Amino acid sequence: MRGWGIGLRTTFALLLALAAAAVACASASAAQGPYEPNDSILSPAGPLALGQTYAAALETPTDKDFYFFYVTSPQGSNVTLTVANLGGSASVADLDARIVDSLGTSVGNDVSYVSKGESRTATATLPPGKYFVEVAAGEGYGDAYTLAPGGAGAFGSYGRIASRCATATASVKALTAGLSKAKGGLQRATNLVRRSRYSGRDARKAARAELVKARARVAAKKAALKSATASQQPWCGIPQ
Repeated sequence: MRGWGIGLRTTFALLLALAAAAVACASASAAQGPYEPNDSILSPAGPLALGQTYAAALETPTDKDFYFFYVTSPQGSNVTLTVANLGGSASVADLDARIVDSLGTSVGNDVSYVSKGESRTATATLPPGKYFVEVAAGEGYGDAYTLAPGGAGAFGSYGRIASRCATATASVKALTAGLSKAKGGLQRATNLVRRSRYSGRDARKAARAELVKARARVAAKKAALKSATASQQPWCGIPQ
């Protein structure tokens, strides 16, 4: 009988542990917002798109939500990000939002202490690149919120960036081949001038003229290649 009682207690303890685990699992699932896991700059949700509004919540005291977006205009963009606090379970709570670069450094006018029912806008003038949005609890937690991005030339797809990189890279490739060909022509022109020393005056004059043209072609190709190489940036340096 004693062994029977021990067995019952063991079984009961096991059932309690299983029930607790089920409750914890359910709570964890409930805490997962629509864009989770996005708790670090290494795992952001996105990319944010122009004309869409994103709704989420800060589920725990230490929760931070990260999103990312691209500025795709060659001229850059005046980016806006409107944050609205919809409130939550806590009686006193607010949230902060800021736009940051890949190092987590703020690049614009942050918004802080956005209370329930408030809506505020973070702004930044940004060159082309990849940027991040950080939303964190200021005081308390549990507030739901929305994000509404704005700004012409921002919040576009990575495809625009990749396309500009591909176009510039193709130009670099073609001009590199052209420069190689021009250098070959310069070498031939140089050899022609050397051989013309034993020819008549007109032949020497024609050889020197061709050498001048060949040097000009090489210089033009070098300048064009330098410009094309520069045009790869920033596009080919922006990570997906």
